Amino acid sequence: MKRAILVGIDDYTTVDSLSGCVADAKALYTVLATNADGSPNWRTQLLTSERGPKAVTRDSLRRALTLLFANARDSDLLFYFAGHGAQTPWGADLVTQDAREHNLGVSMQDLLTLANDSPARSVTLILDCCFSGDLGNVAGQQAAAVADNFRLNRATLRENVTILAASRATEEAEADDGHGAFTRIVVDGLEGGAADHLGKITALGLYTYVSATFDAWQQRPVLKASLTEPVVLRMGPPWLEVEMLRKLPEHFPTDTSRIRLSPAHEGDGRPFPPGVTGTPEQQEFDYLARLRNANLVTTDGHRDHYWVAMESGEVFLTPMGRYFWNLAKRRVL
Repeated sequence: MKRAILVGIDDYTTVDSLSGCVADAKALYTVLATNADGSPNWRTQLLTSERGPKAVTRDSLRRALTLLFANARDSDLLFYFAGHGAQTPWGADLVTQDAREHNLGVSMQDLLTLANDSPARSVTLILDCCFSGDLGNVAGQQAAAVADNFRLNRATLRENVTILAASRATEEAEADDGHGAFTRIVVDGLEGGAADHLGKITALGLYTYVSATFDAWQQRPVLKASLTEPVVLRMGPPWLEVEMLRKLPEHFPTDTSRIRLSPAHEGDGRPFPPGVTGTPEQQEFDYLARLRNANLVTTDGHRDHYWVAMESGEVFLTPMGRYFWNLAKRRVL
């Protein structure tokens, strides 16, 4: 079971209002609801800033978090927050709409306590707010004489808790074209940009995708994790169908085997009319071309397969191809 709560707050009364946080939560809601093939994914509740009884207050957010983490055994949980974040002498807070000077919202430390104490199979926490990298930091593990901006922050996470934060604990989070700069790239990654060869999108792959878009003068996204098995946040479009990967040992007897091509592999009659697949050699040539496009097969000098076939050259597996060959051989695909 996979369930998530996504929070977006634009409207504040005692601090400056924001723009884009509600849009961010709604965009994430849409992309997490289903996988790329249309199959259901996360069962998600959306909490956004409204006036009156529907406001995202400290109490309402705490109630929502209590429900999220209740009866969570064997579940995957996800929490997302976009809004104001604030540093206090006791650590950072997620700022709610009823923020007051001495009651800003929900403590990030309280959120971490819920995650660490939960019996859930996995917990993923994604924050797009200022100082979000404070989530998971443990106070008192570094000498007080070290200035805050120079501390090497240290986190304590239980197994299979993952934190994706938009910025370091000392940094503000930026906006970009009506969205948080961080969440905009997160949504792109979940739509397929961060998918691996099988289409799996994990927090690790998502962080790699997101982090590369920020330069040395911008906020620095943060990943903290203690993982034994990364949860799949979404199944995006795969580079190749898994059936094609399972056939690797049928074409390559070993992971270092070479296949010699010939002019017959290119053959005649291309492009084929609908329903025509060509000779067995042509079918193998097309299969190898798909593998080449996914960087699983290569040639000496990285030459095009057409010229390799015309000169009776060879193709062989790349390191990534050998990786999937071994998975197929072990029948774990």
